[in-house]
Amino acid sequence: MKKILFYTLLLFGLLGAFTAFSFFKNKPQKIPIPPLRAINTIGDIIQPFIENDRTKGVSIGTYRDGKIEFYNFGICSDKNPVAPSENSIYEIGSITKTFTATVLAQMVVEGKVNYEDPITKYLPKEIVNWPAEVSITLEDLATHSSSLPRMPSNFIKRAIFDMSNPYKNYTVPDMYDFLKDFEPAPKSARKVDYSNLGMGLLGHILANVDGLSYEAMVRKRIFQPLGMDDSLIEIATGQLIQGHDGSGSPTSQWDLPTFAGAGAIRSNTTDMMKYLIANINGEVPYGLTHAPKKNYSSSRKIGLAWISQTNNGLDITWHNGGTGGFRTFTGFSKDKKVGVIVMANSIQSVDAVGIRLLQFLAKPQ
Repeated sequence: MKKILFYTLLLFGLLGAFTAFSFFKNKPQKIPIPPLRAINTIGDIIQPFIENDRTKGVSIGTYRDGKIEFYNFGICSDKNPVAPSENSIYEIGSITKTFTATVLAQMVVEGKVNYEDPITKYLPKEIVNWPAEVSITLEDLATHSSSLPRMPSNFIKRAIFDMSNPYKNYTVPDMYDFLKDFEPAPKSARKVDYSNLGMGLLGHILANVDGLSYEAMVRKRIFQPLGMDDSLIEIATGQLIQGHDGSGSPTSQWDLPTFAGAGAIRSNTTDMMKYLIANINGEVPYGLTHAPKKNYSSSRKIGLAWISQTNNGLDITWHNGGTGGFRTFTGFSKDKKVGVIVMANSIQSVDAVGIRLLQFLAKPQ
């Protein structure tokens, strides 16, 4: 027992040292975005981002007054110093969670599942058999209010073997092993606490109900109906634009076989604009995911995955995403009928870019 404890502590010590080194080596820089009054064009918003020597390329799609426009800045990589395009495929990261929530809403409409279904209904009884008073529902997973941690405690034992692609080796049996020993917090003690595990589990459950892989399920329910022909999870060599870490060095792609519902989708601005417009128009099932259900923080609320807030008088609904070499943001204002998708192939946050773009698009012309 002492030997196991020793090696466990050693493993976490090594991981901590590696993580600290990676953080300081690759720490993203805070990039100032011009105030709204100083902006005359979209280029004014993105220029400081592109001028930063740790960033590479950015692809943007905007929607205003029924009109779609695409903008591309920077380069794909140092080895391929050409501008990206609206067809360049990026990892969208956690924006995937809004797709998982949309599938949940659609399956509720179809009567396949209910929001209040306990997840024990869809998982083997030998894995989870919690009593009703601490049950976790499908809606709890979709609103990050399940009391599940951000990541399972046994994730590190797989991630340590390939830190450049940390989710790749984590399996469904690993997830089940964690759940077997997990004790949910009492419902009265729960709060919104962002969980990749929770949304990955939701995607896993919904795919099982549909009898498909997560990718096949999303393709059938979202990609094909919207004509998102270039959106996918499994990807061939060379299809994905090169990602970059915080120092501007090339990174590995991220593969999330078990947590696909939390962040595995790859797409481009052409396809994502189709998805964004369906959300702006409130089409079923997309519009069913937006209504706030929980308080995310003092200034933000959360619906089914989507976050809502008021920013300088503008009501916006949004989600961001990030993987080892990419950052993304998508958001919209239903009132103003404007929306934006921002994709970058480096880990510099594009949240401020996305928010400022929405404010700019919503200004009277």
